[in-house]
Amino acid sequence: MESNALRRALGPWSVVAFGVTNEIAAGLFFVSTQIQTTAPGVGNLVPWLMIVGGALTFLTVIAYRYFFASGLVGAGGEYVIISRALHPLAAFLATFLAWFGMTAAMGTLAYTAPKFLANACTTMGLPAAAAFLTSTQGTLIAGLVLLWGIWLIHVRGVRLAAMLTVSAMCFVIFVALVVMVTGFATTPAHFEAALAARLHISAAFAMSKAPAQHVDAGTAFWTALPVLFFGYLGLSTATQTGGEAIDAERSVAKGVVIAVSIVTVIYTLFTFAVYHAVPWQIIGGLSALKQTTYTTSTGLLGLVMPPWLASVMNVFVAVIVVKTFLPYFLAQSRWLYAWSADGIVHDVFSKTHKRYDTPVLALTLSAILGSLSLIESLQLGYVFGVNLRVLSVMVVFFLMGLAMLLFPRVAPELYAKNTSGIARNRPLQIAVGCAIMAFALWFSVSILVSSHAQAFYLQPLVQAAAVAIIGAIVYQRSRRAAESTP
Repeated sequence: MESNALRRALGPWSVVAFGVTNEIAAGLFFVSTQIQTTAPGVGNLVPWLMIVGGALTFLTVIAYRYFFASGLVGAGGEYVIISRALHPLAAFLATFLAWFGMTAAMGTLAYTAPKFLANACTTMGLPAAAAFLTSTQGTLIAGLVLLWGIWLIHVRGVRLAAMLTVSAMCFVIFVALVVMVTGFATTPAHFEAALAARLHISAAFAMSKAPAQHVDAGTAFWTALPVLFFGYLGLSTATQTGGEAIDAERSVAKGVVIAVSIVTVIYTLFTFAVYHAVPWQIIGGLSALKQTTYTTSTGLLGLVMPPWLASVMNVFVAVIVVKTFLPYFLAQSRWLYAWSADGIVHDVFSKTHKRYDTPVLALTLSAILGSLSLIESLQLGYVFGVNLRVLSVMVVFFLMGLAMLLFPRVAPELYAKNTSGIARNRPLQIAVGCAIMAFALWFSVSILVSSHAQAFYLQPLVQAAAVAIIGAIVYQRSRRAAESTP
């Protein structure tokens, strides 16, 4: 560890890949259909809600691409933006919440990934391997191997991680295209015939068991939209590349636009394809009948696929789960790097490897905490702070919107240097900032209301308060240390 420099080795498509691979994960294949049980009544409005989610995400793209990217780009992504344009404490607390929540998500991913790999082994006729991966010991070993294997990839250099991430992006898009083609090529009558032939369940019977028979627009926009919007939360990983992107202001600015455009198109076409083939009531009905294996998009359309293709798709989904570690490690470590560079946490976390120019200790801490979260998941079946990740992103969005309003007052000299496309269009800045704040607040309230029945210590508001207190203590200690240094 000899310097604080990150290697600038990422082109625009690497930036895009880190954003896309974090946004398009296995959740696309599950949430898009299981929303029928999470929010009964959403019905066939799911594809349209995906369009709305993409439109809301483009508000943040305007902030990134056409405003903050002019001068406020670096490792740490939103932390750099909020700390310079609003306040360092607000930036640290918001991204500390996100960092803590992503730590829990890494542990959960390490806990669930072996289960998907077990399904893939079953598909390939390897029952012994599947049994091992579903055991407690097998889950622990496989989860740790995945965590530390991706750690090693990132330690060896961001260029290697980027190459694998670009490949993973292409793979995910290919799998999504297979599902789309199958969905658009299948009629409801064809699907209903396959359902009866494969599961011996009539469409009418399955539909009669659905928790909702009619579309409810209120449920769709109040309950379902915030859940479906979670699929767009990975955009922030693209901004984390700011310290390693070549010509960062241009690469990151273009990257977030391309990433969100790709994701929105895929989400929309994907869900249109699924609901073109499958009557939405059948999904809720199959869930009520405990046929949850067939309530995912690949499970549903697998009924009309050739058996070999349905089996291959199970393997593909397992690969998609595993690749999500790649963007997670980038986001986790670069937040820590940015805080260290600003003196909020120990400066050792901003030291980089003398050969690979990677923040090894920041990456190592992420891997250690992810491993502890995995162990906790083995014991409890859940991880403290998982819901916090969703709420924390909304907090980050809210503060970005607020930063657009207060930037000229908080940092007038920095604001005056802004040369973006909307640098002097104050009414547009205010409109975009208010819009971002409004939907972030809307989704935050929805998250808090929908989780009120959970145990007290699992409610995201309680988790957020606990983590915020820890963050405030860390920040204040760093300020005192800085003031006492001669």
